Amino acid sequence: MAHESFEDPAIGDFLNRHFVCIKVDREERPDVDDAYMLAVQMMVGHGGWPMSVFLTADRLPFFAGTYWPKNDRDGHPGFATIITQLAQAWREKRSMIDQSASQIGEALRETAGKVVPEATLSLNQEFVDQAIASLLSEFDEKHGGFGTAPKFPPHSAIEMLLRYVTLESANVELQQAALSAALMTLRSIVLGGIHDHVGGGFHRYSTDEKWLLPHFEKMLYDNALMLGNLAQAVGICADLEPQLAETYSRAAQNLVEWLMREMTGEAGYFFSAQDADSEGEEGKFYVWTVDEVAQLLQHHAPVFMDAFQFDLAGNFNDEATGQKTGANIPHLLEDLGGQFLQELEILRLEREQRTRPGLDDKGIVAWNGLMIGALADGALWPLSQNAIISVLKVEKEVGYLPHLLNASSSQGPAFLDDYAHFTQGVIKLAICHSLMEEHGSLPEQAIPADALFGVAKRLCDEMVTKFYDEENGAFYATSLEHENLFGRTKPVFDQPIPSANSVAIRCILQMGDIDRAQKSMSALLGWMQRAPSATESLYTTAMMMIEPLDSEVEQVELETPVAVATSTPASAVTSAPKQVLITISAREIKADANGAGVAVIALEVPEGLHLNTPNPPARWLVPTKVGVEGLKANVKYPEGSGDQYVGLIEIPVEMQIPAGESGAEFELTVSFQACTDSECLAPQEKRFSGVLYRG
Repeated sequence: MAHESFEDPAIGDFLNRHFVCIKVDREERPDVDDAYMLAVQMMVGHGGWPMSVFLTADRLPFFAGTYWPKNDRDGHPGFATIITQLAQAWREKRSMIDQSASQIGEALRETAGKVVPEATLSLNQEFVDQAIASLLSEFDEKHGGFGTAPKFPPHSAIEMLLRYVTLESANVELQQAALSAALMTLRSIVLGGIHDHVGGGFHRYSTDEKWLLPHFEKMLYDNALMLGNLAQAVGICADLEPQLAETYSRAAQNLVEWLMREMTGEAGYFFSAQDADSEGEEGKFYVWTVDEVAQLLQHHAPVFMDAFQFDLAGNFNDEATGQKTGANIPHLLEDLGGQFLQELEILRLEREQRTRPGLDDKGIVAWNGLMIGALADGALWPLSQNAIISVLKVEKEVGYLPHLLNASSSQGPAFLDDYAHFTQGVIKLAICHSLMEEHGSLPEQAIPADALFGVAKRLCDEMVTKFYDEENGAFYATSLEHENLFGRTKPVFDQPIPSANSVAIRCILQMGDIDRAQKSMSALLGWMQRAPSATESLYTTAMMMIEPLDSEVEQVELETPVAVATSTPASAVTSAPKQVLITISAREIKADANGAGVAVIALEVPEGLHLNTPNPPARWLVPTKVGVEGLKANVKYPEGSGDQYVGLIEIPVEMQIPAGESGAEFELTVSFQACTDSECLAPQEKRFSGVLYRG
């Protein structure tokens, strides 16, 4: 819409003659965005961006919408027609517009002050179990994640699942399913094209269900949340699945290198985002042709391109045309153990010579808080500490915690999400330093834990004073210092980042303000019951109230007695079992006179483990399946013993060469999940390529 309409000279001239045009940065003024998005939802029936709202001089909306094409299309008015008609109505039907705007404004004030739905259940283990089961019912067992394309990394859901795994009172089967879903989703994202394997970090979301084709924008908050979950997963998998822990650890390390190299300012705080476009084309900076890589890597190129799924025609279809363009997005089907680090670095250095996407170099305090906490989760204290110091320095200079930072100034007082996420980051670093102090490993230049806890306590007290609803519990998004548009709202639902209330409650709980935390959680319980998939971060906080882990309790020598950490979850299992051995009878198979041939997949299951049959008794258990690509095939699964495969399992795969052809290549994908009697490991895949030929 920006290119079609706002950059059009004729449209611009008309707008400037008849309207006062204001472009709002929703990151700079989230309160304005929230208020008028509510208006769009009320007037149109749905929200979205770009958001265009037409206001009276006293800021009351009377017409709104999202995307309009420049010209009329398919019987619907385009933007040029709409602004022409609105300008005419403003001149000729002003009283009707004023009356409509007044009614809409009143409706917005009523909606903004809406009553929280009443909860019919209590906050207990069963309440949480139901939410976990509801979330797992949406799990994509084939590709990981939840729902269908487009897929956003489900950061809050993963955090919720990993937290659930640590609860001693939780349902064991649900814990197994939760662990499996969380680890498989993280693995799929790490291997996929949404992960920038060349330069580190993760793109905004995947336009397809396989995590292959990303929207190439990189956001600080996505990478902060991803880093935090990777750190948690490394801790869980260290004993459970060391190889998977290494996979997560390498991805986290690459992310941090990208953060240091491209997203950290001289002052120490972190920048907000990198654009998707360069030279007017989305993704141009990130994709590669076969010829480019062949010239760079020479004799190393074939094996590299095979591993990272390159194709001469390109490995994805263009969204607009549906055609292949010759461009490739590096991605993996299985972890290669850091095998191509040198080749990836060669590509990264070459990529640095390209025109870079734009950088949004403002620092948003809430997003910085997320990254501060994630770095602390991974014990990367210097980067975390530097960012805290940079924010506190600006706070001291301007006299208040700011919302935005840039090279020359700060902009506006902090909103609730700034206070909540920044304070949580300080608490996480304080706990990290406390653990280092216990082991005598805290460097001299590191801020002592009690000093950090003191900063967190001060910020919590300010947050309560500015945002807390003493009468009803929970926190408002804005303070009385902020502009009041249609009333003060309480942020409950997770958006791109966890809801501010979920983290604010977590902070006061960790600082020992138990009564306010319980009152706030009770005030929001109705929303949690009504919309569990939108309040996952509140459930994570609720689990801290139900059953804080002993390993997460640190005594703090302050006015407040206890801080509950979330940085080092206990491992779900204590030892790593032996691996399932998978083999194929042959990769070159001679067909019979009718063009038919058989490959046999053998799975050797160690004692103490079992695999699930193709139709396991519970939907959260991953079935043993053999997928076939390239040929028509019939997979003959053997009978199991009580829905389980144990010992040596052989699965014949009958394949058929197409008529008139002398042979064809095939690829077999074996997916399975190994389990003990009490727990299941993360799902795994094994791929075999081969050829079926006529003798």
